[in-house]
Amino acid sequence: MKRTAMIVTCLCFGAMMLVPTVTGQQEKSASERSFQQARQVLEAGIKALGGLEALQSINDITRELAGARTDEGQSLQPAPPYFDNQPTAISIRDIRGLRAMEHSEARILGGQPRKFRTVLTPNVVFSTNYVIQTIYPRPPASIVPTRTAMFRRYPESLLLVAWNRPEMLRWVGEAEYEGRKQRVISFADADGVQVGLYFDALTNLLTKSETLGDDSIFGDITNEILYRDYRPVEKLMLPFRYTDKGGSTTQDLRASSIVINMRPADSFFEMPEGFAKADTGPSSNAPTKLANDVYAMVSGGYNSLFVVFNEYVLVLEAGGNNRLSQSLIAEIKKIAPNKPLRYLVSTHFHFDHLSGVRSFIAEGTTIVTTPGAKGVIEQAASRAHVMRPDALSRNPRSPIIETFKGKRIFDDGAHTVELYEFSSPHCGEIIIAYLPKEKILFEGDLLDLDVAEGGTAPAGEDTADLANQIQRLGWQVERIVPVHGRLGKIEDLQRAVSKRTPRSGG
Repeated sequence: MKRTAMIVTCLCFGAMMLVPTVTGQQEKSASERSFQQARQVLEAGIKALGGLEALQSINDITRELAGARTDEGQSLQPAPPYFDNQPTAISIRDIRGLRAMEHSEARILGGQPRKFRTVLTPNVVFSTNYVIQTIYPRPPASIVPTRTAMFRRYPESLLLVAWNRPEMLRWVGEAEYEGRKQRVISFADADGVQVGLYFDALTNLLTKSETLGDDSIFGDITNEILYRDYRPVEKLMLPFRYTDKGGSTTQDLRASSIVINMRPADSFFEMPEGFAKADTGPSSNAPTKLANDVYAMVSGGYNSLFVVFNEYVLVLEAGGNNRLSQSLIAEIKKIAPNKPLRYLVSTHFHFDHLSGVRSFIAEGTTIVTTPGAKGVIEQAASRAHVMRPDALSRNPRSPIIETFKGKRIFDDGAHTVELYEFSSPHCGEIIIAYLPKEKILFEGDLLDLDVAEGGTAPAGEDTADLANQIQRLGWQVERIVPVHGRLGKIEDLQRAVSKRTPRSGG
């Protein structure tokens, strides 16, 4: 039989691996050796947690956590030091019932409260924003990948998942992490994600897990969860500290309580009554015409507004990711097929508000933004997206960025858009747009609106500051287009401010 050789280059957990393979019996024996080594490491890791029988006896497990979230990309300035909020969380895994729940509470920059829950059941996945009383259902196709991702967060279920996928186990090699020798294996999870597992060579305890991801700002990125501070919980050894990293540390939580088989109440997994349901489907809805040549694109939790000028189109906000921005661009071209997308206004440097800019850069659109956002946009434009190539990957070009301080006006005689840059309790540099002829205000993050008409959360310091800016500038605002939530009116802002208390203001 003819022997053939092939070199496979593999992006695996931040390392480049050269793997020689041959056909026939030799290839099989190499795979078997890799599997056997990985299986031995995994078996030792399971034993270190308490053993296979103890892990399989877990029907459900509940954690109460608290700690710090270092909000890179969500802070007052684009560079360190970043704003640290202090979230609290409850995490439940009902393993037998195939249910999971993550609930977190915090007070974000600007003083607005955050109370959010994500729920998985065998039949549905949804998230709930308790502050604006809105439910965000997810499509049925997301049930399996969401379950897979949620059940690989913690060691007791992660190692069982790996154990039950023996054909996917592979030995990676030895490595050093934080001064300690590690044995590293990998497996492919049910959603196709390759997972790296690092085990301490002395204790056999799981040190960290790694996955590769595609980030709108950082491009191809290694996401890590570090497991530390192992303590006994009944017959098990479980970590009480969980640190998330994605280039830098994003979250560090410590468990105050871990309880096994407490039979969590069904209410944890039910949709709250009386809450509005948001439309979170693909951005296939036609833009909403607000006035002559003025349109709002309301979809996917990130709203945009665009104005068709005589010679070009101006867009306010790109959308929360490149899928949404591509849909937005397609809709604009239907309405104004012969006009260039000349300007995109990005309201501020928070990452989620810049996550759709690459699609506009690929179009050659000039991005108008604040000085602090310029570096973030340049970083996003320069990063490689090998895993999931986007429009800019296929049509590389440098971004065209124009920054300003204070005020800038776009006016062609028929249309006027006034941009105002100022410092807010939410962000050190932020742009709001005012259309004086239409009496429309466009803003991002300073006022988020419930999907239900009339539903408005209490204002934070940033919301109250927005109301003060409107009064100071003498704007005659009638309609408000927020980046998040439904289209609103000035009465929504007034209602939010009226609900504000010293506590809700931060």
